Amino acid sequence: MDDVPERAFIPDQPNPLASDAPGSVTEMPSPSFIGHIHICTDVNYQAMVEFYVALFNGEVTAVNPGNPMTFITYDEYDHRLVVMYKEGWGTKPENPVGYSHLAFGYRSLGEVIFIYKRMKEWGYKPHWVVNHGNSTSFYYQDPDGNDVETLVDNYPPVITKSYKKNYQFSEDFGPMPDGNFDPDKMVELYEQGVPDTVLLDRDLVKRLKAEGKL
Repeated sequence: MDDVPERAFIPDQPNPLASDAPGSVTEMPSPSFIGHIHICTDVNYQAMVEFYVALFNGEVTAVNPGNPMTFITYDEYDHRLVVMYKEGWGTKPENPVGYSHLAFGYRSLGEVIFIYKRMKEWGYKPHWVVNHGNSTSFYYQDPDGNDVETLVDNYPPVITKSYKKNYQFSEDFGPMPDGNFDPDKMVELYEQGVPDTVLLDRDLVKRLKAEGKL
């Protein structure tokens, strides 16, 4: 691939996913997807790159050496996250204003558990694991202290939306921390064959905790 001329990678002409004629867009559009995220860092630049390549099972698609930044992707898009080196910027303040965390969804509890096991082997442990009712989440911190959530929705999207609108913060739902659980015990139950219909059910998670099983 190194011998292929650079311009060989340029298509004959642009070909976006859609093309709207003038005047055909008549309402304010919503995003079709979240394109990518840029994270600024200083002393932990390389550690940040390693963390996100590991977490995403990703690949580095480009590095800009002149203005140091590393482009990382995990799918067909050219990049999903950029780690940008900012010399002299120091470290993240203890209570920063801005985005609280990044959340990435996965297709199954099995995928989220596999990530947990592999990240634990690499020295990264979640600081919070919880069944939110509509989703089950493992929260990690990157080397700069930014929170990253890996989650699986407990129900299809339309139902998770209804769950949040109508139940999640109701009096009957109870305090969110009631859904906290021990990730190692979750792994044990999962590997013993306890079905997802049990392990993703917030009420059953609370019951298993009370029994000392989770």
